[in-house]
Amino acid sequence: MAEFPKRAKTVIIGLGGIVGASVAHHLIERGWDDIVGIDQSGIPTDIGSTAHASDFCYTTSHDFLSCWTTLYSIGFYEKMGHYSRIGGLEVARVGDDARMDEIKRKVASAKAFGTRARLIGRAEIKERFPLIEEVLVQGGLWDPDAGLVIPRSQTVAGELIDRAPASTREWIETGVLSRREIPHQLKHHLHKPKPA
Repeated sequence: MAEFPKRAKTVIIGLGGIVGASVAHHLIERGWDDIVGIDQSGIPTDIGSTAHASDFCYTTSHDFLSCWTTLYSIGFYEKMGHYSRIGGLEVARVGDDARMDEIKRKVASAKAFGTRARLIGRAEIKERFPLIEEVLVQGGLWDPDAGLVIPRSQTVAGELIDRAPASTREWIETGVLSRREIPHQLKHHLHKPKPA
């Protein structure tokens, strides 16, 4: 484990995942420096949520922030050459009207927030997914912008961390430190004690 620095302007806990790596990348891109990133495992992480994520992005949600951040992320990954826009499909079975109503609400929200998701019927569902039994579905949602981060978001996290200029950052893999010990180390090394 690297020694904790005595000072830092910014500390990112959980640097090894896609979110922490993206935060570091965007701060550095905007001119921030003196950034310390900490992760319990390797960087990129092999134990956090990024390590077992599906890497699937979809633009349907009932809140604007989720739609906006997903659309931003898709564009970001595409610029890096790490996004495959394959489209996403959700279906409602015949007789499951509650599910169909939820799909309609998702499409209404998605359209309100600027995505291209739309309702589709049985025939188009069958066309997009030939293995489905058309008579068993009543309708669905098609999201043409849904897709996969390729090859994995773990790989993208590693690339973002590797791109950071050495002069702006220090990455620390805490390894054996437990979650209880990290706050103690941060308190001890990154904060000056208040005068009595």
